[in-house]
Amino acid sequence: MLRFEISEHEQGALPAVDIADDVVLIGSAASARIRLPAEVARPAHVRLDGQTWTLLAESRVGGIVRAAGDSGSVGHGTVIELGNYRVRVSAAPSGSRASPPRRTESLARELVRGLLGQDSAPSLEIERGTGAGTRRALAPPEARLVIGRGDEATWVILDEDLSRAHAEVRRGWDGVTIVDLGSKNGTRVDGVMLGDAPVELHDGAAVTLGDIVLRFRDPAERHLRGEPAAAAPAEPAPGRERSPTLLTRPVPALWPVLGFALIAGLAIATLVWLLAM
Repeated sequence: MLRFEISEHEQGALPAVDIADDVVLIGSAASARIRLPAEVARPAHVRLDGQTWTLLAESRVGGIVRAAGDSGSVGHGTVIELGNYRVRVSAAPSGSRASPPRRTESLARELVRGLLGQDSAPSLEIERGTGAGTRRALAPPEARLVIGRGDEATWVILDEDLSRAHAEVRRGWDGVTIVDLGSKNGTRVDGVMLGDAPVELHDGAAVTLGDIVLRFRDPAERHLRGEPAAAAPAEPAPGRERSPTLLTRPVPALWPVLGFALIAGLAIATLVWLLAM
């Protein structure tokens, strides 16, 4: 079993991941066991087969730039650098247990957040019910959020359908999870009633608490799916207004002009008739 320790330049290492698979791919593809942002990694960048590593694209290994096709032994530890990221591969200590797949998926999202910057934290927004439009981000140090109508809740929503402490949402190294806290009306995720066990939340999930509907958003998960952020319409430069288009330019009103011409014509005709008498 191999241990993978991922760190970003000048940042501390993320929690180690122990993988017992015979073959492990490091890359940006969804199928990669160790997934890094596409900005620094090819879909399949490094292949580990047992204790042997093989480069599928140029990388820096042990501080030396190596070409695709180069390989070597993991030995007591091999450091592979891809952009600003370092992946240290070594044999897992005796007695270690394999990390769940969701751990590597969650770490991939955390790495992407560093690229996306501010507003990349997962969040919940009230989509329907009391306080519609209110949004709460799950950003450290507030990685634990208790939703309810009582004082013990960290997100108080004053709705009679909610229990005092209705549900708890946690953001950890294994992703974002939600668990019902024995509420009177229960908690549903995408229409499925929760039991006693925590359930992982994914981008776009609908969380229903009584008549309240929350929408879970995770920008990092959308980024990993290859969904670009919607582009905002360009604003005009300061001091300049957009020129109206043919479709939006006001059309001059014709009825006043036609009415005036008709009245003038009648007046002239009347005058001519009177002079002719």
